[in-house]
Amino acid sequence: MTNEELLQIIEQAAKDKVTELDLSGKGLITLPAEIGQLTNLQTLNLSDNQLSSLPREIRELPKLKKLDLRRNPVPIPAEILGSKNLNEDPGDINEILNFYFMMPDPTDAEPFYEAKLIIVGEEGAGRTSLANKIKDKTYQLRPDEESTAGIEVIQWHFTLPNGKNFRVNIWDFGVREIRHQTHQFFLSKCSLYALVADTRKENTAFYWWLKVVQLLSDKSPVFIIKNEQQERQCEIDGGQLRGEFDNLKEILATNLADNRGLAEITKAIQVYISNLKHVGTPIPKLWLRVRAALENGSRNYISFHEYCTLCRINNLTDRKDILRLSSYLHDIGVCLHFQEDSTLKHYVILKPEWLTTAVYKVLDNQTVKENLGCFTKDDLKAIWKNDEYTDMIDELLQLMMQFKLCYKIPSPRDIYIAPQLLPIEKADYTWNDCHNLIVRYTYTFMPKGILNRFIVEMYSFIEEQKLVWKSGVVLNKNQARAEVIENYNQQEITIRIAGNRKKEFMAVITHKLDEILEHYKPLQYQILVPCNCKECQLSKTPYSYFLKELYEFLTFNDYEIQCRKSRKMVNVIRLIDDVMLLEPNSLKTIIRNQVFISYSHQDKKWLTDLQKHLKPYIRKQQNLKQDLVIWDDTKIQPGAKWREEIKNALAAAKVAVLLVSPDFLDSDFIAENELPPLLDAAEAEGLTIIWIPLSTSSYQETEIEKYQSAHPPNQPLDSLDEAQQNKAWVEICKEIKAAVLK
Repeated sequence: MTNEELLQIIEQAAKDKVTELDLSGKGLITLPAEIGQLTNLQTLNLSDNQLSSLPREIRELPKLKKLDLRRNPVPIPAEILGSKNLNEDPGDINEILNFYFMMPDPTDAEPFYEAKLIIVGEEGAGRTSLANKIKDKTYQLRPDEESTAGIEVIQWHFTLPNGKNFRVNIWDFGVREIRHQTHQFFLSKCSLYALVADTRKENTAFYWWLKVVQLLSDKSPVFIIKNEQQERQCEIDGGQLRGEFDNLKEILATNLADNRGLAEITKAIQVYISNLKHVGTPIPKLWLRVRAALENGSRNYISFHEYCTLCRINNLTDRKDILRLSSYLHDIGVCLHFQEDSTLKHYVILKPEWLTTAVYKVLDNQTVKENLGCFTKDDLKAIWKNDEYTDMIDELLQLMMQFKLCYKIPSPRDIYIAPQLLPIEKADYTWNDCHNLIVRYTYTFMPKGILNRFIVEMYSFIEEQKLVWKSGVVLNKNQARAEVIENYNQQEITIRIAGNRKKEFMAVITHKLDEILEHYKPLQYQILVPCNCKECQLSKTPYSYFLKELYEFLTFNDYEIQCRKSRKMVNVIRLIDDVMLLEPNSLKTIIRNQVFISYSHQDKKWLTDLQKHLKPYIRKQQNLKQDLVIWDDTKIQPGAKWREEIKNALAAAKVAVLLVSPDFLDSDFIAENELPPLLDAAEAEGLTIIWIPLSTSSYQETEIEKYQSAHPPNQPLDSLDEAQQNKAWVEICKEIKAAVLK
């Protein structure tokens, strides 16, 4: 409903002296001050809209006795607004208006009593039954009760000894293997965990679950709850498990059929969850208003901009506080805001269940399974045909891609692959075993999903977009071919590379793998490299060294190490150099702090223009005694080894500026010697590439097309007059400066 339509309704209602007005479900964003004209109004239904604020005039309505604001993002606790069932009466109007118009002092705070209980376990163990029994011990078990499809969030309230109400957000997780990969996005600190084990099956992977909780939740406390169905008991070696997992607090038994042990479990949960570090910490009352507004809304997610607006409406204006609040609400399970993700940080997901249900509708779809994880946008339109999804298909697909649950195949059609559903059988291909570069990652514990995320991250290099299966992938880049295989039973990932420029491709692959492993801190793993003695070079099972150990040898100036297979002494530097980008005489860490300008000598005029416009920045950096260097090949001194000079400058580059023209693209030297290491460094080490269109060219046929230009390609510099060129150079230099300083 538009504002004009609403004003017409109010005007007519005032003339008719109406006593009841139903404006529910009209998509209202604001309520105009003209509502104060309805002096005869006794009942006003505003439920199921998008109202986040109220005009003061609503408080002046003399006869208003019933006000329904449920399912609106208003900053009023849900218990004050009334029952969630809209068929029941709303809350007391005086309490509603008093709470809203009694804006707290920004410095006011009060203890906060709320936390997250996460229930995990194998399928059929009784997680959902336990969640419902904790909330209501009279809950009747159903023999055919289905396991949770995605995530179900249940609220449970209990009273603390100090008389305060404590709210628990119980998260019940689905558990099929493909879902383990999404658990990492919801397992969080500030939580208590319950691992449910079905004593009839004796197949609970205690070690696996405890390790996952330890890795992804900052060692939050965890219980093991034995669901002794049919009175079958089992023994668990608590001493051994506690020896490795000091966050394991209790091992408790219950029979949910007759509630045996349930009272002890709920009591233990109350004790441990009320003693989590964040519980009872005073938080600003303004945060409580914003939190209430977020929970009351009927939408599944809002943009970060909308979230900020909602905060500011409620007098929370400092950006740092706004981010602290979203992080806090994420940790306690009220909403999801992934601040570290470049795309997802733009959204605040208000209903996690909505998101996971949407994702699992795709991963559980029979057609998608039969197609081995392949689906199209048309498939998604059929899968997400419900009203709550139809308008959000693009956003949900983007979320799946950002969660690394699928990737898009480069093709004219919109085709996507979910790697969790790839075939189990290894792809059929040949491999050249000669002179392979081999690196192995071995783990003391290997969480599931690492290779799936790697496949999504590296999908553009998949050979023919065909050589990929559930536990492996073949990649191809610049005449180098890489095979990456996960052996979950041996807790190992093996990388071997054949062809040309092997070390450069290895650097790209290991950098991406290390990035993924950063999400699993403090995951323990070792990198192994093969021995290169004559015997091992001829062996299919060469001896391997820990890369960390080789570096330790160098630290103590030990340059030889014994092969345990041939008993020969081997050069440590050569072992490292076999798999690393650095040359044997330059194992020291390279500091990237230079701007490398790549250009064709036919474009010397443009280089001079760029140097002229960069001069003020260079002079200012020199005055500040900061180490900023602009490098181009005019810096090479007569008689110097120019290839070595260029190689060193490329290695020290933090930013690469490419002056792109037909002559630039025609240069074999640039294409073969300058661009490959720059593009590899952009992939592996985060080097920033800035390219400048000097004139119209076929840049779309090169890898340069993947990178953002510093000036619109459809307006190359040679098409501008002198004044426009100067203006363009100023903006380009600002972008170069920003890239250097970031």
